[in-house]
Order: sequence, then structure tokens, then C-alpha cells
Amino acid sequence: MSHLRLFGSAVLTTLTIAIPSISTGQTAPSPEWSVITSTQIKPEFRQEFEAVQKEVTAAYKKAGVPYRYVVQTILGDLEEYVSIAPISKLADMDGPSPLVKALGDAGSQRLLRKIGGSIMSAHRVTMMAMNDISIRTPGDPGEYGQVTTMRLAPGKGAEFTAFMKDDYLPAMRKADVANLWVSRPVFGGDLNERVTVRIMHKLAELDGGPPTTKALGAEGAQKLAAKQARIVESVHLSVGHLRTDLSLMPTPEKPKTTAAK
Repeated sequence: MSHLRLFGSAVLTTLTIAIPSISTGQTAPSPEWSVITSTQIKPEFRQEFEAVQKEVTAAYKKAGVPYRYVVQTILGDLEEYVSIAPISKLADMDGPSPLVKALGDAGSQRLLRKIGGSIMSAHRVTMMAMNDISIRTPGDPGEYGQVTTMRLAPGKGAEFTAFMKDDYLPAMRKADVANLWVSRPVFGGDLNERVTVRIMHKLAELDGGPPTTKALGAEGAQKLAAKQARIVESVHLSVGHLRTDLSLMPTPEKPKTTAAK
């Protein structure tokens, strides 16, 4: 599969991608791993699919999963939805699934049959967060994500990491980008791919052009792109919309109180 899918036909996913919290903060640190499922639906069954997603999310909540994001692609494959859920370690997948934990075997199978009638295909991957080359701002929620999937030239993994640390992230920070999450697929995906998710509050943010141009000017941005082109073979862009009505959002961190003197 040439492109994973997260937040659109670019990933995954995704934020992820061990995908961190995009709520107002969590008491626990973000997990390193995420399980991301990209689903192609039958367009005539969109309402049915979304109704079942609400049931699935309710089951995940009952099973104690801290969050489950459902993202609908809006610029890319319009029949695509992506779900993202965390795991602390791959051994977590040895036990019962969240659906089985919440609903039992019979209830889980009933729900899976309902899903099966509305989809064309599904693909699942595990993503690992690359926190050392990401920008994360707690308490900065966003509604949209611009997903960039890059396929690296063979043997360029270390060079890509250095490029992100030394060149790309400084430009993003200069452009006031609050969240740029980077991850890589492991099982079920292409090991030469890297995925970035730039969180946005409004689609109007895309009208401002690339953040690199804002930070470095046209000439500086061109030089940065030329350096990237020596590392990256291909780039795929898409945009997704976080469907909070279908998702289980993480619990916001409670404000800390100061003890009276």
C-alpha cells in the first residue's frame, strides 16, 4: 500500500502516528503507539456508517480506552474515514478487543456485522510517534489536520530526522505553528514513509500559503524545499476534519489549585 491514511488519504494515520491529545490536556503522557484504521465506505451508507461509529465509540468508552478519534477526509478521498486509538504497548493487542470487553463476543460480532454492510474496505496499521522531531502544544485544540505523507529515498531515515531537527522544525516554530506531529508506520505500512499532521483551527489557515514561506521568505523556502527533495522521493497532501460527534475525546486536565498560605 503506497500511502497510509490518517486525517485523509495521506496516512495512516496520524495523528500517529501515535496521535497525542488534541483536547485541552491530559494528565497522562501521550502513548508512543496508535492503532489506525482507514475505512472506505459505500457512499449510499454514510448515515448508517456514522451511526455505527457512535456505537463503537461508546463501546470504547465503556472499555476504558482514553480516547478514540474519528476523522473524515474532506480534501482527498471523500469516502474515507480514519479512526485512531492508543495502545501503550503491542502486547495490549493480545487480549480482547475494546468491543469484546465492552459488549462481549456476541455484541461485538453484531456491531461488526453492522459495520460490514456499509464499507468497501478497511486497512489497519500501527504507528509510532516521533516525538523528538514533533511540535506539541498542550491545550491547543484543533478541528482540522493537514496531513503530509512523505516517502523517503532508501537509506535516508537518519538524514530526514536531522533535516527536521535542524531545518524544518525551526522554520515551523518561526511561523508560529503550534502543533506539527510526526510519526512513522511500523506494522501494516511502508517503513520508508513519514507522516506529519499540522493541526489547524480553520481551513482559512491554508490560504496563508506554506508556513515555510511565512518564516523564511520565498527564496529561503525554496532552498529548504530543495534540501528536502534530496531526502524525500514523493509527497502526498490531504486534509481531514475531526468528527467530535463520532469521537471519544480525552478528559481535560483539571485546573491545579494553589494551597492557601
